[in-house]
Amino acid sequence: MEAIENLGFTEPTPVQALSIPPGIEGKDILAAAQTGTGKTLAYLLPIFDQMVRHFGSRRPKKGPYALVLAPTRELAQQISECASTIAQTTKFRTLTVIGGKKYSTQVEKLKKGCDVLIATPGRLLDLAQQGLLSLENIHYLVLDEVDRMMDMGFWPPVNTIVRMTPKERQTFLFSATLTPDVQAKAKLVQTDPEVVEIAHKGETAKTVEQFVMPIAQRDKADLLQAVLKEKGSTRVIVFARTKNRTEDCAEMLCDAGFSAESIHSDKSQGQRRRALENFRRGRTDILVATDVLARGIDVTGVDH
Repeated sequence: MEAIENLGFTEPTPVQALSIPPGIEGKDILAAAQTGTGKTLAYLLPIFDQMVRHFGSRRPKKGPYALVLAPTRELAQQISECASTIAQTTKFRTLTVIGGKKYSTQVEKLKKGCDVLIATPGRLLDLAQQGLLSLENIHYLVLDEVDRMMDMGFWPPVNTIVRMTPKERQTFLFSATLTPDVQAKAKLVQTDPEVVEIAHKGETAKTVEQFVMPIAQRDKADLLQAVLKEKGSTRVIVFARTKNRTEDCAEMLCDAGFSAESIHSDKSQGQRRRALENFRRGRTDILVATDVLARGIDVTGVDH
């Protein structure tokens, strides 16, 4: 409760209200919830609560006891920030293992031991297969944005990682929607889960207004500039389909006098972090992104 207060929350969101009680009881959770509905706490709070009750505080053994897998580095880092705040109060150790960061630093930290490990699948599997990390003490496993991990071709490494964890564990699966494919994968890794469905396919958050503007490809740049001039251009995210389109669009906006930066998976981790931070802090007005940002990134006060 102290950690929740430090995070600044007083009321649970619907996904939290439905996931936390069965989660605390140790049940597997299969949840469909959109980005921005508070799902990170819907799994972190039951995990930390049980760890506090079972372990008191940090255990002498190495761990990790909880593993959270996320599809993108940005989402992993965001989960990590939330977990670290709870860990400060509960005195557990958190560690984030993602691609784009130095191997040696992550290996050093792993040697010291951690209780909660947050990771992207590729880097985690790499470390585990080299024998630099053991998953035999995992009590709690979270697969966040499962549908996204499947889209990105992460399911084979995720499946391999799941098989490295004990069969007797609690598993949380979170997805934007519960497609038949997601439900089939859930059957492989969960036992009699509590199903929590907040989002249905194609639904948008109630706070969002949507407009479609059919336009020829050659006129897109002019239309985008006209919309930004009319509607305002200070807190805007523009999504493009490919990395090249993202670069071209950001360049076009800068040439037209707007303050824009691009973010996609070909950029280094440092570049991606800086672009996101610049946008968060208002140093950049427009962020042009591929779908690397489409899920789970919590940037407040976006206008368009």
